[in-house]
Amino acid sequence: MIIKATAIPIAIFPYSSTSHIVHWLTRQNGKISTIIKGATRPKNRFLGEYELFSTTELLFFATPNKTLFTAKECSMLQSRNAFRTNWRAMQSASYITALFSKTTPEDAPHPELFSLYEELLDLAENHGQAPQFIPWAELHFSEAHGHAPNLGNCVLCSTRHDLRFCASQGGVVCGSCSKARKLPALGSPPDVLAILRAWQQSSTPAPVINTALTAKQRTEINAILSTFMHTHFNLNPHHRTAALHAA
Repeated sequence: MIIKATAIPIAIFPYSSTSHIVHWLTRQNGKISTIIKGATRPKNRFLGEYELFSTTELLFFATPNKTLFTAKECSMLQSRNAFRTNWRAMQSASYITALFSKTTPEDAPHPELFSLYEELLDLAENHGQAPQFIPWAELHFSEAHGHAPNLGNCVLCSTRHDLRFCASQGGVVCGSCSKARKLPALGSPPDVLAILRAWQQSSTPAPVINTALTAKQRTEINAILSTFMHTHFNLNPHHRTAALHAA
């Protein structure tokens, strides 16, 4: 059976001297893998039609009970050329891709998350070089997965006083609850929580990247979100660190 899908390459590996294995995130079929035969041969029909972070129309042969399909042809729909020259934005796109790759199971379509992935890649082209972009993207990624951190009141007793961040509880807890239950928590000054709440409510990164931050605020924000993302999505912190150091 030949299947047509809107797809974005999330990883490309060599396979033999002339072929590639490509892992894709697709709108219609979730995460799939294909072999592209003859991909490195001159004048092959796939040349220039797929690359990381680009949106492609993919045709592939689907075989029941197989996990590796054969690509028939593909045609690039959106190249996102900025990632070829803006390496800081490219690192943000790489981190976003790692998020979706890690959290998307094989052959499990989720069109809404695919649309979010495309949207975040588009925004990363213009804003991905700013260090505030990654925390904003993480907050919206988490919300789409139903794991948005609770930043307003203690998740255990609802008080809004003496708050600190506890990743295992999915948000802030007060000092009393943290002490009573022996919960590990990060210091979360009111100004840092206010910034994160504002970013959580912002539908675009434009106002977020213009937020003036002190070095201390930046460190605290990154500690909170790095711990949260690792706890709830089990993502290797190396991906996030590399993207932030590039921004």
